[in-house]
Amino acid sequence: MSPDNQQLFLQFEKLFWNLSKNMSYLWKGVFEERFPGSQSHILFLLERKGHLKMSEVAEALHLTPGAVTTASDKLIDNGYITRVRDEQDRRVVYLDMTKEGKEVLANLQKEARKVMQLVFSNLSETDLNFLISTFEQAEKNIKEMREE
Repeated sequence: MSPDNQQLFLQFEKLFWNLSKNMSYLWKGVFEERFPGSQSHILFLLERKGHLKMSEVAEALHLTPGAVTTASDKLIDNGYITRVRDEQDRRVVYLDMTKEGKEVLANLQKEARKVMQLVFSNLSETDLNFLISTFEQAEKNIKEMREE
C-alpha cells in the first residue's frame, strides 16, 4: 500500500469506527429501552433464523446458557417469545417469537430505519449504490476469512 493509500485508509478506519460507535449509540436508544442487554440480540436472531434451541442461541450470540436463560425469561414474561419443548425429546427446548414479539420488533426496526435514513439522508443514489457494493464486498471478504 502506498503512503497516500495508507493515510487514506487510516482516515477511513477512524471514520468507520466513529460511525460504528455513534450508530450503535443511536440504535441502542431505539432498542435498549424496550429490550435491554442481550434481549434484542435474541429477538433479531429468532427473527432471522426462526425457532432455535437454547444452546444454538447461546452459541450464535457467544453467550453462556445462563445468560440466554435470564434474557429469554424476561422476553417470555413480556410475551415476546415462547419456549417450545421438542415432542421427540422433552429435554430439548426451543425459543420462538410470538406474534406480539414480531410486531414490537417490526415497529422498533421502523424507528431504527428512520434514524439510519436521517444519518444518510444526504447520499445520492450513486453514493448509496457505491456503499452497498462496498459493504457487499466487505461481507464477502469476511466470509472468506472465516472459511480459511
